[in-house]
Amino acid sequence: MKSQFKLLSLVFSLCLLCSCSPQGSSAFSQHIYIWQRLWTAEHAGALAQSKADFTVLRVLALQLHQAKAGPVWIETKVDLALLAGDGRAVHLVVRLDGQLKQLPTALVQKKLSALLQLWQQQGVKVTQLELDYDCASSQLASYADWIKELRQLLPQTLALSITALPDWLGKPGWLELQQQADQLTLQVHSVLSPEQGLFQPELAKGWAQQLATKAQKPFYIAVPSYHSALLKQEQGWLVESEQALQSQSERQELWLDALAVQDFSLWLKQQDWPLLQGLAWFRLPLPSDKRSWSYSQLQAVSSGKTLTADLKLSLHGEAPQFELVAENHGFVAAPLPPQINLSGALCSAADAVSGYKLNFSKDKNQLQFVLSKAEAMVQPRQRLVLGWATCQNLTLSAFKG
Repeated sequence: MKSQFKLLSLVFSLCLLCSCSPQGSSAFSQHIYIWQRLWTAEHAGALAQSKADFTVLRVLALQLHQAKAGPVWIETKVDLALLAGDGRAVHLVVRLDGQLKQLPTALVQKKLSALLQLWQQQGVKVTQLELDYDCASSQLASYADWIKELRQLLPQTLALSITALPDWLGKPGWLELQQQADQLTLQVHSVLSPEQGLFQPELAKGWAQQLATKAQKPFYIAVPSYHSALLKQEQGWLVESEQALQSQSERQELWLDALAVQDFSLWLKQQDWPLLQGLAWFRLPLPSDKRSWSYSQLQAVSSGKTLTADLKLSLHGEAPQFELVAENHGFVAAPLPPQINLSGALCSAADAVSGYKLNFSKDKNQLQFVLSKAEAMVQPRQRLVLGWATCQNLTLSAFKG
């Protein structure tokens, strides 16, 4: 009897310990958005890579865009056989342009019903409909009424979630809007003016805390895994994000600090918020997507691995034309070395770019590149030409980090 009593006491103690412990990574799931409008052969490898790290696929399926001539529907060309073969739960995402003042309920329902039927017939495990509508906070009550009407036309077994903006929190109509959704996803990236950057971790923490105190439904936090650029226009700045824009305009890169995103995600995991479910990463990277992180970087950040820079300097080309190139193969930005020395033979010309100035020896065969820009950085996956030289032979002799 004593041994049985000790065993029961041990089990009871363990149960108490488990019930009192805060939410940890075991209760914290991670989703991934697939946002490409045209699926290619690259998606097979990307899906296979992501299977061990992300439990749910949030797939852009349909977009209603406000064009000058009027609303335009854009249906994503998804490889349904590939998506079905993956086997993971799928959220079918519908993007509704925030400039739309009125949403067509019947037409949305008609298109959604056709898509749902097609996807399910193809074997895709659709578990949720996600609405992504960046309306003004003054329209929240109208948005809630619209969702209520839409839900009456959709299968009652289909869960519905919404993407929410920080500006909505606490505004009139916000609580009513929550009531119409089964789940929320708070977007904390690309919600400020472009000049303020993609992601501000301290603001994101405040928004997450604000949601947690008033949330009525389970929620996720959407975080970025990409960078973008600003293109100078007469009317202001144009944002280049998912798709490259052909433009000769002045370009300003908006880089994302991977360490800041990782610190934020680790901080979230420590919060004891009963309704917090996890993170949704935007977006699944493809090898050809130069604006997203590499998958290895996304995996390192999302799994909490140590992030380091890995700067490589090399000479490209062959006599007599050489380029000095810096490449960062790491996961965080790397500072450019303040001084780089090259030794050459029969050098006749050279120049420095990317913030460097060039010093020649008298015979022009010793080249010294000196950094003139303070805190110049090379971002992950970035390739930067630092200068060129015309020599019969050229070697990288030393650099000061």
